[in-house]
Amino acid sequence: MLDAVGRTSLAGECGRKAVRTLNLAISIAAAVIGATSFVSPEVSYFPGSFFEAKAKDHLQQRVMDQWPGPSQVLARWQSGDFDQQEKMAILLGMSASHDPVLLPIFREAVMSDNDRLRVAAAYGYRELLGDALPNVADGVDLESARLLAAEMDAVAGTLRERPLVEFWLQSVLMDDGASMPGWRGVVLRRPKAIGLRAVERVLAFDDFQYLATAYRLAQGRDTRVGLIRLLEAITLREFMVVPADARAGWGAKHIKEGFDAADAYVDYWIDVRCTTDPNEILTDSMKAMGMRGVRPLAPDSFEIWLRVLKSGAPPWHMMAARQLYDLGGRWSRLSVLQGGSPDQIEVRKELIAWYRLLPAHVLNRGNARPQTKP
Repeated sequence: MLDAVGRTSLAGECGRKAVRTLNLAISIAAAVIGATSFVSPEVSYFPGSFFEAKAKDHLQQRVMDQWPGPSQVLARWQSGDFDQQEKMAILLGMSASHDPVLLPIFREAVMSDNDRLRVAAAYGYRELLGDALPNVADGVDLESARLLAAEMDAVAGTLRERPLVEFWLQSVLMDDGASMPGWRGVVLRRPKAIGLRAVERVLAFDDFQYLATAYRLAQGRDTRVGLIRLLEAITLREFMVVPADARAGWGAKHIKEGFDAADAYVDYWIDVRCTTDPNEILTDSMKAMGMRGVRPLAPDSFEIWLRVLKSGAPPWHMMAARQLYDLGGRWSRLSVLQGGSPDQIEVRKELIAWYRLLPAHVLNRGNARPQTKP
């Protein structure tokens, strides 16, 4: 009897401590949101060439590095605290998060009587999904807004059942006459290049199962090449190996070798190992790099990913940068599919330079950003 009472008392005390901890966390989150300034002068340049060239990047960098997360911003929006300019900043800035939890604010804004809010919602909605950006220079009339709201409703319904990465993989596969298993829902018909770019924008390490499934189903060579490059990014492997000798050229032989290597790799993990756990996949890849005994997705893995960003193969840089960001680092627009461009080379150089300026104690150590996976 005493033992039972003692345990009950201890459980009650632990429960009270948990409640106090939760209340403290909620209070801190509320204080962070309250202290954040949502005033963003960049919105005065929207729409226009200067916004596209300069202002948007500046706005989204600040939003992703300093603002609260999507769920917190959504809660604040629903409380009715924002004025028009702040709503504009959220529609144009938070879209960089690619988090479907924000779809209700775009649905609300696109049906607004305010012309500028409608335009920002139409533009930001496409970016939120990872889609190609629309030309909104002529505005968005009420009829177009109603049609877009209907699309948003259908997309939101689909994304309640399927993740955003699978939504875009389904779009990519349609050109090949294929479909993700058991697919039910709307599909946005887009050129393959736009679909692949959207997949890249929303890709995460735990999307291996979706990406590997799409790769197995894909028939077109361009589709398979694009998917292989994304597989390289989330597995830290290289399948399409460019010849070291520039005179050797790049051709069908190397593409076939890449297909064979990717086929064997996907078969191994799905059919032999029977797992798509990103921890196992990344640990295996890091062992191949000579990094043993590491926990690749642990909160204290900052230095590991910084090493991948600095010294790893080009296909891995984008995901290394994203993991560093989730661990408290800086947001960036690194790309796999456009990785060889001068612009991307410069983005990576600037990102590495930024990390070099961090004090050593900052590279720690468990201060990861909370994840909001759709």
